[in-house]
This record gives sequence, C-alpha cells and structure tokens, in this order.
Amino acid sequence: MTDVYFIQTDADFTKTEKKLINFIIANPAQFIRMTIGDVARTIGSSEPTVSRFARHCGYSDFKELKHRICTHLTEENPPAGKLNFTLESGDSGTPCGFLRRQQYCIEKTLEFLDSAALDNAARAIGEAENIYIYAKGAAVSMGELLRFRVSRFGKRTILLPSGSSELFEYMNFFTEKDLLILFGFQKTSREAQVLLDYQKKIRCRCIFFTSRLYSTLDPETVIPLYVYRGEPSEYHSMAAPAAVLDALVVLLGAQMGAQSSEYLENLYRLKEHYKAEIPR
Repeated sequence: MTDVYFIQTDADFTKTEKKLINFIIANPAQFIRMTIGDVARTIGSSEPTVSRFARHCGYSDFKELKHRICTHLTEENPPAGKLNFTLESGDSGTPCGFLRRQQYCIEKTLEFLDSAALDNAARAIGEAENIYIYAKGAAVSMGELLRFRVSRFGKRTILLPSGSSELFEYMNFFTEKDLLILFGFQKTSREAQVLLDYQKKIRCRCIFFTSRLYSTLDPETVIPLYVYRGEPSEYHSMAAPAAVLDALVVLLGAQMGAQSSEYLENLYRLKEHYKAEIPR
C-alpha cells in the first residue's frame, strides 16, 4: 500500500491510473468540482477507466472518492496548523519523539528509494558540464547545500532564482550536456514545470527530488529520487531530503575516485596556506 492519502487498498495501477493519481495530488480542489466525464477528458481516458480507478483505490464509486478528497481538503492544515498538529501529537510532540519521527521518514524513504536511480543520479552529476539547481521555499536550503557539496568536487554548479522571468536568463544557456536538479516534493511549481518542459525540448538530463510515488516524467531524461516527508497534516522537515542528498554526494565522491580526493586535498592546502589571513 502506498502513502498517497486517498488510496485505501493494495493495488497495481496502470499507467493511466498513475497519471490520474498525479492529477489529483496536484489539483485536488479542481478535481472535486469535476464530473467523471470532465476527469476522463482531462487525462485523455474514458469514464469506465475513471470508475474502475475509484474502486481500485478502495471506494464503492467515483462519488465516494471525491468525498474523500473533499474531506482531506477541509482538514488540510496551513503551516501554523501543521506545526501545532505535530506539537500536539503523542509521538512527535517532544524533541525526542520528533527526532524518532524523522528517523521513520528516513526509513520510509529507504523503503521506496531506487538504488539504481541514485547511482544514475550520481553518474549524471559527474558527467554534466554545468549543473543548474532549482528549489523554492524551504527547499532552497537543500538546493544551497547541494550546490556547496557538489562544487567541492570541481563541478560548476548554479543555484537558479526561485521565481520571476530572471529564470529565462539562465535557461537560455542550457545545453544537452548540462544537468538540471529540481526539488519538487509533493507539488510541482509553475517554474519547475517550465524548466521540465524546456529540459525535455533540449534533452538535457534532470534529477527530480519528489515525494510522489508515481511519476509521469520522461524516464529517459529524468531521474526521480523519492523522499518521504510525512503526512499532509504534519510539519514537513528536510531530514529525509538531506539524508538522500548526502548519500548522493558520498556516492558521487566514490564514483569520481582519486579525482574527488584531489579536489578536497587542494581545498585543504588552500585553507592551510591562508589560515593566518582568514582563520578557519
């Protein structure tokens, strides 16, 4: 069974059903206002397919599925509510309990993490001519951490602006030899959607940190790295994304071998040489 909040039974979903799952996650408010025909037309499918999907999720019909989505929307917390919910939780309301919860998030991430995808992601970083990182909101902290770590291995790494048309100033220089790294988690921002669309056109590779189990991204150019950050009503920490990020960096260092050690040794000698002028 997945951690998608509206799926109640164990089931193998078709490609079309996975597309529908992603549509609901990204557009729940729009979904509950749509008829079964509207949904079918939106995802390019048929009404019987949507009806079967509702039953696969564990509901008697499409109407009951919509009711579950509607209930979730009314219960979904704003940021302050998520923090209060976490503080009032028996398991996460204390510092030790919260840390144990983050341990669970990392274990859940490990359960679904594709080790081959992690290998491919590290290899893509090592082979890229330039690396562009996009993150928004709290995820900017992850983007900055990854930029810092990867730059130490001699890779030219650029953290993209989180919004506005300034993005186009950087996109204009993307080539198929470059790598785009996105932090999207549960939702994909409009900026990230634009970056994905352009990435697909120029055929540069992409690493996508996501909390969505089902992806409709192009498997030939996009490498999804799954992270579990908790339930929708909870405070979402960056413990699991940071753990996957550091695992990726360690794997990159291992793949680069002596070259990565050389860059780090040079950095150490540089700091030692100037430690009188700039104390460490």
